[in-house]
Amino acid sequence: MKVPRFDKQADSVSVANSTEESVTTDSLSVFIAGAINVANNKWNACYWKNDTLHNLDQKHSIAYDLSKHDSKIIVAGEHEGKPCYWEDGNLNVIDNKRNGKVQAIGSYNGKLYLVGSVYEDNDNFRAFVWKDGVMTFLNNHKGYASDISFRGNDIFISGMDSEKPCFWKNGERTFLSDKFGHGYGIETTAFDVYVVGEYRPTNGGYFLAGYWKNGIFISPTGNTAYILNFGVRENVVYLLGSKYLGGEDEKAVVIRGSETTILDGGHSLSQANDIAFNGRDEYVLGSRNHLVGKENYSNVCYWINNKQRVLKTPYQSQGSAIFLEKLLN
Repeated sequence: MKVPRFDKQADSVSVANSTEESVTTDSLSVFIAGAINVANNKWNACYWKNDTLHNLDQKHSIAYDLSKHDSKIIVAGEHEGKPCYWEDGNLNVIDNKRNGKVQAIGSYNGKLYLVGSVYEDNDNFRAFVWKDGVMTFLNNHKGYASDISFRGNDIFISGMDSEKPCFWKNGERTFLSDKFGHGYGIETTAFDVYVVGEYRPTNGGYFLAGYWKNGIFISPTGNTAYILNFGVRENVVYLLGSKYLGGEDEKAVVIRGSETTILDGGHSLSQANDIAFNGRDEYVLGSRNHLVGKENYSNVCYWINNKQRVLKTPYQSQGSAIFLEKLLN
């Protein structure tokens, strides 16, 4: 659970105000996984391909991740509270007995991997990895798996166990803190393991947000921002989330090293959720609130090199993951 941060100033802050109503991506297909609110907080899982909406479900459901596997579109999430994935639009529930969700997808050496969590009862939720139709638990009590990465023959999974941030390498757990906290995502390079997350140094105190690099915690933001996800390119870490600016203003932010950029200068509430790279181009997924009459509505948007593109739908919408597919010439 998030707690408010103090309002402090980062070392370097810039604001991106430009909006693009038409962004050309001729060499790419842009996929976004998420959900639309069709009626009275009833969400339906969906994805967008090049800004065109594709519904996946008519039941209460949410999509959390999207990838391609064997030329098929794989979308992971939850359906009526059960962990599931959709393969080219076809629903597959991977545990019909327990509530839970699939948080992330991995595809490696021709195999499909899913990670997430299921509830054995109201108090005990367990992290899992799923492969070839078999679910394997990673912990015994109060944990989840949030993301997956591969390096050589090694499989890395981020998450939480016993209310502490951690990651698993080939099923062997490493705690990143002895304090309450979360591990939200994982990236690996040839020599380094990065886990984004947060922990609480003192009971009841503020969370520190940042990332662990090979077990060492680095916090460019301290408690000045909510960090939800990240990306790594050429050993530069891109932190994503929102920054509290006072009053009702909480704005989408991307932090590249020590440089903080506010992505949405014109809306009181916005956040950044995911990032993908295409060469030097940055695609940052997020959401922003806007007024419809007297009501605040949330819509999915993304920024290409700080230029905003809003996905227009007749519903409130949320985006969880962005995936770029290069088109063949």
